[in-house]
Amino acid sequence: MDLESSLKARQNIYAFLGRVFEKEIDDDFLRALISNKEAFFKSSLDSSINPIIREGARELYNYLSELDEGKLEKVKLELAADYASLFLGVLHASEGVGIIHPSESAYLTGFLYQEPRDEVRKLYLDNGLVKSPQFKEPEDHIALELYFMAHLCRKALRALKSRKTEELSSNLETQMEFLEKHLLKWAPKLMDDVIRYAETAFYRGVGKIAKGLLETDKDQIEKLARSIEAFHNNDSFLDHRGRRQVENWKKTR
Repeated sequence: MDLESSLKARQNIYAFLGRVFEKEIDDDFLRALISNKEAFFKSSLDSSINPIIREGARELYNYLSELDEGKLEKVKLELAADYASLFLGVLHASEGVGIIHPSESAYLTGFLYQEPRDEVRKLYLDNGLVKSPQFKEPEDHIALELYFMAHLCRKALRALKSRKTEELSSNLETQMEFLEKHLLKWAPKLMDDVIRYAETAFYRGVGKIAKGLLETDKDQIEKLARSIEAFHNNDSFLDHRGRRQVENWKKTR
């Protein structure tokens, strides 16, 4: 997979996961997933992909394939109940188990709106982002942290297309720092809880995809950084060679 394709793939999967964890599945999103279910099937067969991602993709594909499109209202209600149980604290409130709250502060400190929230809020601001007032959850909610990674991937793609290699390298450093200082400190445990407590194959599959992504993305960023270095060196060589060719052509005139 080339540099651009890799960045696009990472942007898409982070954006997809952000949307899944942001709110309940609505009709449009569910129908879009059903229409594109073959993409999950292809991922489940790709031996180059992390095994946990492949397992989650297959589980998601099987779930979507078995849905009766004439009964999607019932499906949405089942998914909404599972979302509330997992991410709105219903299971934890009723049985004392499960996810307290899907935010970094809650997982690291046991409370909301702690230092992790302040740190990611500053990072968002530094990157020109402000949380929408319509989204009532804190800035360190899993959906926003995943969306932030998707945003960084979009910025990296723009830098790549503009051949701004220094900006691209800096962007990847920010991605790595955000993974190491934030997502990897708590999100894998969250995904373990999603997989353990989900009532539907949909959220179990998504939890596995997210867990696999988090397990492998640090290595992926390191590979991208090496590709960018090679790209930059090759680009410089071509520019130099091009200038030499022009100079030689002028001398023969």
